[in-house]
Amino acid sequence: FIYMKKPSQPIIIDSGIPGPILTIIGWTHGNETCWVQAIDSIKDTLKIKRWKLFLIYGNIEAIEKNERQIDLNLNRMFRDESTFTANEKQTIEYKRSREIIPHLDASDASLDLHSSPSIGSPAFIICESNCAPVVEDFPFDIRCYGFTDMEPGGTDGYMNSRWKIGICVECGNHNAPDAVEKALMSVERFLQYFDMIDIQDSWIPKKSQEIFVAKYVYKTLTEDFRIVKIFSDFEDVESWQLIGYDGMEGVFAEYSGKILFARDRNQIGVEGFVVISSI
Repeated sequence: FIYMKKPSQPIIIDSGIPGPILTIIGWTHGNETCWVQAIDSIKDTLKIKRWKLFLIYGNIEAIEKNERQIDLNLNRMFRDESTFTANEKQTIEYKRSREIIPHLDASDASLDLHSSPSIGSPAFIICESNCAPVVEDFPFDIRCYGFTDMEPGGTDGYMNSRWKIGICVECGNHNAPDAVEKALMSVERFLQYFDMIDIQDSWIPKKSQEIFVAKYVYKTLTEDFRIVKIFSDFEDVESWQLIGYDGMEGVFAEYSGKILFARDRNQIGVEGFVVISSI
């Protein structure tokens, strides 16, 4: 049932009380299933006390094929028109982003739910400092910021660039036992912060989060970027450590810190890896 055809328009849950609109997005990447398992369990029964909520399925075509993406990474497509090439504007992901953007424009805050293919990947939050009060009760020990400038095109960065609340959560490995739970608890915290629902039984006390900042993003120069080994998210790397090869050229970490999202890539100008550091 997970990969059945999903609606391109948002599922709208309306309290009937006018006010702000919140948006929750999942399946921005079509092989990240924790969102649908969490939201499908509540979308028909969720009652909100006030305002309006959009639930949006992200990359519809990729969802059907159980693929991360069709042409490009949808989570890099929420950018201004002037930044796209003619070829990019022909892609499935560009067209889908243009369908989603009006709903983000109508919203005051967004939550984008993700998971990772990496075994043992820690769960963490990506958001800028203006969102810190919203996420301090989320069920995560780690928060990262600095991605809006380093990695433009995510829904969180799009909202932040418009002086709104934009949050992304990585719920750990797709198949981790608690990934769905973290996705669902994130939804609860998000809605509770804006007083759209009452506090749930799963509510836990506030706790401190370890904070990291994005220091360096490597963008591929060829269609043949290969990492030298499997890097776990948050694995330690040293300055000038060999990370991979872009064509025939070695690629090295420019900073010591922890590595994220290191993957083989077959496209030019996409993220090869990110290095973050603790503050």
